[in-house]
Amino acid sequence: MKQKFGLYLASCCALIGNMAQAGCPAGQEPFTSCQIDGRNTEIFVCFDDQVVTYSYGSVGGTPDLFLSEPVERVDYEPWSGVGKAISESVTFYNGDFAYDVGGGFDRPFSEEEMREPIRRFGWVEVTQSGEIAASLECIPETVSYGFGGGIHDIKVAAGQSWDSASFTWVSDSIVPPVTPLLLESHLYETVEDCLPASEFSLNGISMGDPLDTLGKLGSPETVTDPFGSGELIDRMVLVGANIDIFQDKVYGMSTTSPGWDTPAGLRVGLTRGEVIRILGRVPNGYTATSDRYYTHVCSDVRDAEDEWGILIEFGQDKRVGSISFVSPSY
Repeated sequence: MKQKFGLYLASCCALIGNMAQAGCPAGQEPFTSCQIDGRNTEIFVCFDDQVVTYSYGSVGGTPDLFLSEPVERVDYEPWSGVGKAISESVTFYNGDFAYDVGGGFDRPFSEEEMREPIRRFGWVEVTQSGEIAASLECIPETVSYGFGGGIHDIKVAAGQSWDSASFTWVSDSIVPPVTPLLLESHLYETVEDCLPASEFSLNGISMGDPLDTLGKLGSPETVTDPFGSGELIDRMVLVGANIDIFQDKVYGMSTTSPGWDTPAGLRVGLTRGEVIRILGRVPNGYTATSDRYYTHVCSDVRDAEDEWGILIEFGQDKRVGSISFVSPSY
């Protein structure tokens, strides 16, 4: 039975895959495609060894929307390996919008099911700023989906591994620490997570650094504390980062650029799974799919003046969108 199912699956996917070939850019092969139920439109997701593309528009016409993403960065979710249905999806991001496109089919478990027509399905879900804007279903007879190999194998060959807990891909170049970077603090009644003070640094600029060591970076401007304390602080606006000064010391930093990183390698653009690998585990109170992580600096003194915190926020693409170091002292 297993051998028969394998032959059935291979022939099924080859047949379905050939249907979409005409809609792919030259040199690409189909991942999934279909015509949308209730609309005279069609969608194609295609790929080669470098790029994955998305096109949507009238059937047989010029696409109204065409997007592309490098294979290494594309948000591709492989089949979980469980259940009767086999399905996979790719999500493309365009500003505040996200386009999740999927295709699949029910696998047969008996001789009788193998003689029946295959049930195919597909979808397109559009979100804006995380809110569902449209949910479209494919006409089953038009669904093209070729399971096996494809985008998955290309990402693996590029040195990435799928992390099913965070639903993200992790670069094999990021090696887990021998001991977790994220430590436990027993300073208070409850056990809390913390990071070593050495990690509160971006490109060599550290929390608590005196102002006179930053002269080469430029002159700060006086602004109102962005965290709502009402205090006036000095801010250095650099390319990709802000450095906040209070009482002649660095008491806040933030970045939205991948060009600024911590000593351990935390930076904008990493996937959620890559952040978890660097930290060594998921911070207490959060999950592998949380949209932000916050933790304090490790300290041996209760209510220390320099009780910094780090906030890592993830965008809708499941990658780090910003990193901020803050201090309750200002």
